Amino acid sequence: MAMELNKPASLTEELECPVCLDFFRDPVMLECGHNICRPCILKYMNSQRAVQCPECRAAVNGPGSLVANRALRNLADKARAMQLSDVVPQGASKSYSEVPATAPPMQTEPLCARHGQMLQLYSDAEQRPVCGVCVQEARALGLGYSYRPIAEVVAACKAEVNGALQFLVKDNQALHHLETSQVKEIAKVQDDTNQLMLEIAARFSELQEFLRRREEELKRELKLSEKNVLEQMERNLEAIQRAENDGSQRIAALQSIQESGDPVSLLKWWTNTGYPLIENMKQPSSPPAETDDWEIVSTSGYKSQVKDLGLHPGSVSLGPIETHLQFFVWKEMLKVIKTVPQRLTLEDCSGNWLKISRDGCSVRQYDQRLPNQENQTQCSTSPPFCEAAFDVNLHATSSDKFSSGKHYWEVEVGGKSDWALGVKLEKVTEKNSKWYKKLFNLISPYYYVLLAFTKDKNYHIKVMSTDIPVVPAGRPRKVGVHLDCDKATITFYNADDMSLIYTYDIGYIQSALAYFNPGPYCHGRNTEPLKVCWY
Repeated sequence: MAMELNKPASLTEELECPVCLDFFRDPVMLECGHNICRPCILKYMNSQRAVQCPECRAAVNGPGSLVANRALRNLADKARAMQLSDVVPQGASKSYSEVPATAPPMQTEPLCARHGQMLQLYSDAEQRPVCGVCVQEARALGLGYSYRPIAEVVAACKAEVNGALQFLVKDNQALHHLETSQVKEIAKVQDDTNQLMLEIAARFSELQEFLRRREEELKRELKLSEKNVLEQMERNLEAIQRAENDGSQRIAALQSIQESGDPVSLLKWWTNTGYPLIENMKQPSSPPAETDDWEIVSTSGYKSQVKDLGLHPGSVSLGPIETHLQFFVWKEMLKVIKTVPQRLTLEDCSGNWLKISRDGCSVRQYDQRLPNQENQTQCSTSPPFCEAAFDVNLHATSSDKFSSGKHYWEVEVGGKSDWALGVKLEKVTEKNSKWYKKLFNLISPYYYVLLAFTKDKNYHIKVMSTDIPVVPAGRPRKVGVHLDCDKATITFYNADDMSLIYTYDIGYIQSALAYFNPGPYCHGRNTEPLKVCWY
């Protein structure tokens, strides 16, 4: 009976390696007939020249003399599996009984398909796991391949996957934020459109029935503007959503492979899919452009899809018709009018070189130079009398300043050969610093955005020293100026038919004055005044 109880223990001892004292892993038979784990004998071969059998001390010639013992390997694998089963046989060895009944089964080591040996190394040149025999064959052929432990390669791959995954998560968060912002902008445009539709309907309700046709025309114009704006914004939203979906798919792919416990499958995926995918995500050699607050500035070398996209803001506008609808309808029917252009009053800012009418609505040059230089105002620049050259400093301004809201006025230019009108803007100072403002005023505290007409340049937009040629439809005798302080834009119209001449984006308006320049005297050929239209 005692002999029967000792049989499992003696069987277990026969399946143990004499070096590592564990079940054989890839056992090989030496020339002397004893067995040993291949990793154990190779470890000794790499550490010392003369290798002896650990059982009988017989000499071991080299790796070529090792013969794989597949039958013993199969028995050892089965014994190992039995050791990890839930049932512990009676009389089992100490090492067997110490294994918890709930211990998960160990994964079998992957084997080389050609040699049946354990895959322990990774060939960078061949981009595949290899066994010891594969390495020996490559060296025998004189191939100078380099090898790394599989665990090291797997760790590097997982680190790369983890870096890409973290980047994609952040990038997708930014895409989601961008999508949310774009949806809000679309809703804002739709709300603004609906509000303007209500205003148009309310104002047209005060007019006679035959004006309904004009109402519908304006509604169609507004809807067309909305359609054009929303088409661009929705295309941008679709691009954002496509990028976000693409990012989600890549995140899912990287997360699934990151959780994989099979190194061979992971490396196969890495070679066929993972490496091209992550390489395609990396930044080009040139530095990235500046990004918005919600964009990802990658320090890990990956290119962000957010950088190629962006929030597409939009707005709809009918220009001055929003606030002066009834005035423009009045041009078709001179009857009920409630909203009219502003009645601006002019002030000379040239130092008594210009003549303002008594009612303050028109300005022209004097017929000759005034002798009383001492009576010039504080804002005088003391210019010479201008006969033929255009001088931006010879101008009048409105008495009222504009810093918010929307404003519209019309100016009659008639048949003048030279003139300029627009706005005089106060330059923005840094936090209203006294020393900065004092330094700025040494140059000029103002700048101008003007529509000018001169003999040498014809019609052009003048912004400081920059001239932008424009070609209005026909030669306007009245010019409409629409200043939107909230959007910081100024728009010029041919007030005779309300055709657009030009819209200029100022950027920011701290304060503005209406600007009027009657142009040079031209020896009496340009004496007509610029006149603000009062209705």
